[in-house]
Order: sequence, then C-alpha cells, then structure tokens
Amino acid sequence: MLSYNEVQSEDLNKWSFAEVHFNPLALGKCEAIMSLGNGYMGLRSAAEESYIGEKRNLFVNGTFNKFDEFEVTELPNTADITRLDIRIDGTRFSLERGTVTQYERMLNIRDAELVRSFIWEYEGKKIRFEFRRFVSLAKLHQIGLKVSITPLNEGITLVINSGIDGQVSNSGSQHFHEGEKRIYDKTFLELIQTTTESKVDFVHGAAHRLRLNQQEIDTAPKMDIDRRKVAVSYAFDVAAGDCLEFEKMATVFTSRDREFAEGTSLDDIRQHALAELKAFHSAGYDPLFAEHQLAWSKVWEQYNVSIQSSNSFDQLAVRFAIYHLVIMTPAHDRRMGIGAKGLSGEGYKGHSFWDTEIFILPFYIYTHPEVARSLLEYRYLGLEGARAKAIENGFTGAMYPWEAAWPSDGEVTPEWGQVDIVTGKQIKIWSGFIEQHITSDVAYAVWHYYKATGDQDFMDRYGYEMIFDTAKFWASRLEWNEAKGVYEINEVVGPDEYKEHVDNNAFTNYMASFNIRLAMEYYHSLQNSNADLFQSLNGKLELEEAMNEWQSKIEQIYLPQPNQDGIIPQDDTYLQKKLIDLTPYKLQSKVGSIFDDYNLDQVGEMQVSKQADIMMLFFLLEDQFTPEVKRANYDYYEPKTLHDSSLSMSTHSILANDFGDRDLAYQLFERASQIDLGPYMYSSDAGIHSASLGGIWECVVLGFAGVRMLGGELHMNPNLPKAWDELSFPLYWQGQRLEVHINRETLTLTANSDQEVQLVIHGNPIKFSTELQIQY
Repeated sequence: MLSYNEVQSEDLNKWSFAEVHFNPLALGKCEAIMSLGNGYMGLRSAAEESYIGEKRNLFVNGTFNKFDEFEVTELPNTADITRLDIRIDGTRFSLERGTVTQYERMLNIRDAELVRSFIWEYEGKKIRFEFRRFVSLAKLHQIGLKVSITPLNEGITLVINSGIDGQVSNSGSQHFHEGEKRIYDKTFLELIQTTTESKVDFVHGAAHRLRLNQQEIDTAPKMDIDRRKVAVSYAFDVAAGDCLEFEKMATVFTSRDREFAEGTSLDDIRQHALAELKAFHSAGYDPLFAEHQLAWSKVWEQYNVSIQSSNSFDQLAVRFAIYHLVIMTPAHDRRMGIGAKGLSGEGYKGHSFWDTEIFILPFYIYTHPEVARSLLEYRYLGLEGARAKAIENGFTGAMYPWEAAWPSDGEVTPEWGQVDIVTGKQIKIWSGFIEQHITSDVAYAVWHYYKATGDQDFMDRYGYEMIFDTAKFWASRLEWNEAKGVYEINEVVGPDEYKEHVDNNAFTNYMASFNIRLAMEYYHSLQNSNADLFQSLNGKLELEEAMNEWQSKIEQIYLPQPNQDGIIPQDDTYLQKKLIDLTPYKLQSKVGSIFDDYNLDQVGEMQVSKQADIMMLFFLLEDQFTPEVKRANYDYYEPKTLHDSSLSMSTHSILANDFGDRDLAYQLFERASQIDLGPYMYSSDAGIHSASLGGIWECVVLGFAGVRMLGGELHMNPNLPKAWDELSFPLYWQGQRLEVHINRETLTLTANSDQEVQLVIHGNPIKFSTELQIQY
C-alpha cells in the first residue's frame, strides 16, 4: 500500500512517497518505482533481507551480453551488493515473522535516497531498524548503504553477513564466468567477473564501517569466499538503547567505461577501482551522500516543473517522472541508449525502442539539449547496425532495429513471446521483422532537435547522414501497385500492435513520406550552404542517385485520405473489421484484459486499438491535417483505443486538450501518472515504463502549456486543467533558456539573455527580449 505526500518528514511534502504496509506478495512494485540510479547504473530497490519472489537487479548501462545463440542480447544482472543476512539472537531477521509497527519505506525524490524504517518485535524484544541507500549522481561508480539497529527493551546478539553476491542471474540466464574473488586487509572485498559472449569485465568492490553510539568499531570480521561470492560477517552484543550503525560503500567499474581507453588492462582497472573504493570507504556515507545531494539540487535547478494544483499528486507525479528520466538516461556516454524499463528491471532486456525519440527526447530537447544530442548520437552510431539490417532484409540505406542494444548489434527483438490463450502455443513477436516506423521516428527526432536547437554542428556531423540514409531505406521499401498506380508499404505493424501484417498503415506511410521529403529538402539546402559536406556525403551515400529515386516516387506514395465521414483508415482493412462492446475493457483495472477473452488473432479482426496510432500521426505532423479531420478521427478512434500501452494516454491527453476537452485531457494525464506511481501493486513488476514517464512531462509542457515546434517556429497555446492555478517550467529554445510561468490570466516568459526571441502565442507572432507578459 502506497501513501503520497503523507510521509513523516514534512519538508519532503510533494517530494516523496512511501510504502506504509509491507506485502511480501507484492514486492516488484516498490522494487521498481523506488529504484535508484545515475544513468551509468541502476539499482532495483529490493529489501536488504531476502524474500521469495524478489528481483535483485543491478544493471550497468551498455554492457550487453548474449547468453547463448538461441537468446537475444540483454543487459546482464550483475552481482548484488545490497543483500544483508541479519541474525538476531540466532534467528534470521525477516518481516514475515514477528510483529512490525511504524513501517515506512520512502523514496526521497529530491535527494534520491531510499529510506526504510520500522520497529520489529520478536520473542518479546523490540528493535528499531533504519536502512538508507543511494546511488551517487556525483560519483557514477559509487553506491552507499547505511543501517542503524537499536534494541529498545533488551540487549541482543547481532550478526551481519554482507558481501558481493555473483550468484544472481537474468531470470535463470547466467551471463558471467565464475570470476576472481579477493579480500584485501580483511576490509576491501573484490569480485571480478567477465561476460560470457561480449567479454566485458566487471570489477565490483565493497567495504564496511561500523559504529556503536557514534564511536568507530575496529573489529575483525569472519571472511567467506564461495562460488561466485565473497562476504564478511560481523558479530556484536548490543545493549538496550545502544545504536549500531553499519555502513557499506560499494563500487562498480567495467571495461566498457569511457574513462578506460581501449586496451586498458584488467589489472589497471582493478587497481583504479580499489583506489576509489578505499577513498569512498575513508569518507563514509554522510559526506558522500552530501555530494550526491548537491548534484541532485543542480538537477532540480535544471529541470524542475512547478504545479499549483488542488490535487497535490500532480506535482509529485511530474517530479517522479523527471527523477526516473534522470536516473535512466546515460548522459555520460553517447554509446548507450535508454531502455524501455530504464534500469529498473529485466523487462525488454534493457533494449531501446521508439520510446526514446518520440516520448523521452522532447523532454531533453526543451530542458537539456546537450543530453538530447547525446541520445541522437547513439542513433548515429547505430547506423552500422541499421545498415546491416537493411541489407539482411533486401533493402538499401539504414533500417533501424525495432529494439536496439549496443549500437553495432542491429536487430535484437526476441522472436517469441507469451502464450496464446486459445492455442496454448508461444506467440511470435513480429515487431522486429515488420514494425518499421522506427526508422522514420529516428529521422523525425533528428529534425525536431535541429529545429528546436539550431545545432548546425550536429547536423553537419551526424544529422544529414541519418536523414539521407533513412530516406534511402524508405525509397527501397516502397512497393508499386500497378492497378492503383501508387507506391504502398505492405505487411507492417504500426504503432497499434494489435494489428499485425497490415497494408498501408497510415502512420507508417505518412512518416515515410515525411522522411523522404525531408531528405529532399536537405539535399537542396546542403548543396547551396555547404558544398564540401554535400560532396562528402554524396560520395558516401550516392545521394545524386538517391535523389533521382526520391523524385520519381515521392508524389506517388499512397497516403490514406479521409472518407466521407472524415475518417482516415488506420490501415487498408481496419474500418471493415467488426465492432464489439469495448466497455468492460475501457474500464479495466489492468492492461490487456481483452486477452482474458480473445487471442491476438481474434483481436486483430476487431476495430480495437492497443494505443494511439492515427492520433500519434496527428501529434507529430499536426500541421498537415485540418482541425476538422483531427477532431473527427479523435472522436472515432478514442473510444476504440484501450490504452493497453503505457505510451498511449499521454498522446490522447494532449490531443484532447487541443480540442478543448479539458476534463478528458486531465483524466488521461492522471491515468498516465498512475501507471507506475499509482495504487495498483503489480503494474511495474518488470520495471518502470520509461516512455510513459516522458509522456507525463509531454502532457504538462506540450499539452497543458501548449508548447509545439511547428515548421521551425515555437508555438504556445496554454490551456491549464481546471484543477491547476499555476504552472512554471524551464524551456530551451534556439540556445536560450526561457522561464515559463502560466496562471489563469497571464503567460510570462523570461529569457536568460537579451537576444530576441520569436514565437507564436495563440496564433499571433510575437517578438520579445528579456521578458514578455501576455494577458489572455
């Protein structure tokens, strides 16, 4: 059970939430949503003591490994450093025995610290426990833990076993060789492991400090080295009223870390890691946590969104989303992307999807453009794998993988998924084969970033090449229909993944056309503005030949048009499929409830959508459609959309707000906010929903504040929900940081320089310097 804004610490109001009752049958929720990280690594928040059903996950970004030839690459679950075996008078401590009072496990979002406290009573003895944990944002390789144990009414004999446990796996898949274990000076623990296929070296370290009533204890532990494990045990007698503090500082380094040049020896890495561990151990938890706090204070200066709402959950939800966006994003290294579950769980194996370009990248474009550029450079490095996928499928250019891991890997989508409830067979996953809109999504993201930032250096180095090569793919992908005299795109999956093997998915066709037209535009502009670069890319990509093909095909690409009712067919057959009563599924408490009654093939023959499809097209290319067409299609498709994807509700919320349906817009925003943070205790077992978290920010800034980039211009059309009185947030545009403040009557913009800013507000072009205030 979760509690919001009612934690014991008053100064953390709207900055924290808590689990207030321990439920051993619902461990995954808090493990995921309370996870910690810094973009380099992510630590799932399993309890220190062990429970059946727990998932003890520690992932280091970019360290992908393939278990064997029959499985796809995934982020390996590296050694666990959080588990403690605590014994009180010879009994293993567990919340499943005894009596627990004053229980609270709280995630402090402001400072990124996990705090768990309670009183445990067992066989007449009462003991107060407090556990603290952080993953440092100031020092990316550092993890800190602190435990305080205080017997309240009688003394106890206490034994704590702690170490580095390499006996973990990815749901059974073991990604590491046995490795080497050492203990230096009876204090510094070291476990070295190497991934089986990708040969990434991991160097783990841990060390402990102990205090009794604030006084340092120097006691020799019992040392234990076992298979894939190194540990130490400490034993004490603790009198009633005394407080034992147990600190553990841990480090993780890998041979893929950017600070280690290619060819750096494992011995050099381990020496560096050991020196860092000794320094962290010497400093201790509190000073290192203070550095971490300072780093997070700068995060909130950079990103903070302030909402004055009658529903305090709204402010917490947006801060929760920003927190997770920060801890999942590898801002330190362009060679890595963002996983669909961030670094909070094994779901989707750490792979990157279109989630990044469409749902997460806008957050960084408008709040931290340097990070947005790094994420796009990851896709540039991925051209190697995208080109290989195109060749494998008989096409030219760059065909981006639906699921991406290490940039050079190409397609890494698993081929088989869950069971078919009708046939009992495993369902084939077609998205890696035929969900191809990801290629134009990447091109769109490049264009979006460039238009919003004006970063010409990025375009010259990376952007033009990505747009040209993705357009080459689409030109080769088009299929000529002689009878209709048009080019089609057949046998695909669009954003609505309940419709497989469809022809002419509107989203896919329109976005492919957009991609090719964009390449044609930049072909001409680059010829005129930078002839040397044009010639370089022409030699590399054969642009003149490609341009001839684009010109010959662009006007004949089939783009589904509105019928007599103004409805654009989602694909060639959607509007002919049968209608059923979707009321039970629209009111569902958990996603995918329609599959309790039908299998995927049956759902494929109904007018029902998993998520926004045509609506996503209107969101991305909104100026290509009239308001009347958009509204007619919204009214048609929204009732048929089950929002069984976490990506869906934010898009529908934004469009509902555009149409003036403020109540539905706010309702969908609330539902999106509750996917992870809400009360349903099984929604996040496999990890948080990274795209949905980006979508929450999009609802606020692109939706309720009405911020859009249209044709290279900044537009704003604020329309706050009835529950909100004020909204403030930072916004970067063309190299300037703007502070935006919106209330019921006024829009105020403040620039960080006197450079002139041009934008369009409620359809009216406006220029200003320094500050602008508009009444509306």
